Amino acid sequence: MKDGMPATGSGSGGSSVLYAWEFGANLGHIGTFLPVARALRQRGTRVHWAVAHPQQAVQLLPAEGFAWFQAPCAPETPREGPPLNYADILLRFGYAHALQLLATVVPWRELIRASGAQLVLADHAPTAILAARTLDIPVMLFGGGFFAPPRRHPTPNMRPWAPIPESTLLAIDAQVIPAINGVLHHFGKPRVTSVADLFDVAEDSLLTFPELDHYAERGPARYWGTLPAAVAAAPHWPDAPGPRVYAYLRPETPHCHAALASLHRLAGSVLVFAPGLPAAVREQYAAPHLHFASGPVDLTTAAQQADAAVTYASPAATIAFLMAGKPILMVPGHLEQYLFARRVEEIGAGLVLNMDQPADQLPGLLQRLLGDTSLAANAAGFARKYAHFDQGAVITHIADRIGELARG
Repeated sequence: MKDGMPATGSGSGGSSVLYAWEFGANLGHIGTFLPVARALRQRGTRVHWAVAHPQQAVQLLPAEGFAWFQAPCAPETPREGPPLNYADILLRFGYAHALQLLATVVPWRELIRASGAQLVLADHAPTAILAARTLDIPVMLFGGGFFAPPRRHPTPNMRPWAPIPESTLLAIDAQVIPAINGVLHHFGKPRVTSVADLFDVAEDSLLTFPELDHYAERGPARYWGTLPAAVAAAPHWPDAPGPRVYAYLRPETPHCHAALASLHRLAGSVLVFAPGLPAAVREQYAAPHLHFASGPVDLTTAAQQADAAVTYASPAATIAFLMAGKPILMVPGHLEQYLFARRVEEIGAGLVLNMDQPADQLPGLLQRLLGDTSLAANAAGFARKYAHFDQGAVITHIADRIGELARG
């Protein structure tokens, strides 16, 4: 437990839930759950947090009065080549051997028990799901499509542009299943027959829209839509003529510096949020027409005021601009982001420069972003389709469902 917060969490009486975040980074995880956590607390539900990145929790949660834990996370084990399916990702994070997996499951079990949770909300947290299963605690998935692969055996190809034999995918899954079953056997629980069985949970739903699901071939599913990130300030645009462009970039992504250079040359008003960007780099690109935000920006307001966005394919930022009918140029840094960016590109509302493409394409793509009317038209079509989507109502409905599941 961190910051001396009480182990009983926040709120009094009622049920208790644990938000479990195991894999992934960035503010979108905590920021997305925060409005739901507030709604649950108002209803008397005790909310506990297990977070993968403490530096984000310490910035956001103490001021909100929430208790939080460091999530148990296995170190990554390199494997040859990129991950081919979801099981391939699991093999890189402790799922190659039962004893190695048990070493992460046991801390998750103790954390769940210490929190007194009657329900686990799994935000890309497969090991928390497994630990909850060994304790007979129900689980509700809380996240986008990438976190919950379709219920198929083997787990589907994550690189649809590169045909992969089913035998290869089956062989990868076959390495993961014994580790999962070894843990389940250790705790006297029934075995699984596939990796997909791990995601057989009490509530299987997705915080995204069908058009933007990482798995285009998923088939019928329950889509909640998206939630507003609750950690942001109003945008302050440079006083400069020309189009307004908001950029949300990560310094660790391959094309971050090239994107900044292209934005620096743009004739317009540019606002950039790039957490973790070194001060020397900010000084290099700062200009009267290009300002760096000191903290997260209110995406809804920024999207309404801007003409376009450049993102690293952050779902929260990208969808905020789609909901406002604005086109996006995406420079993803890894597979999850690239799969999401491809879906935006497929509906004609954005452009993608992937990690392997040369950065010198960025200036041309940026000009196309601002000049291609079809991109803006398709983004506007997405906005019209979901014009009546009410994020406030979604928060209420999700909180209702969480309450139902926690009460059993």
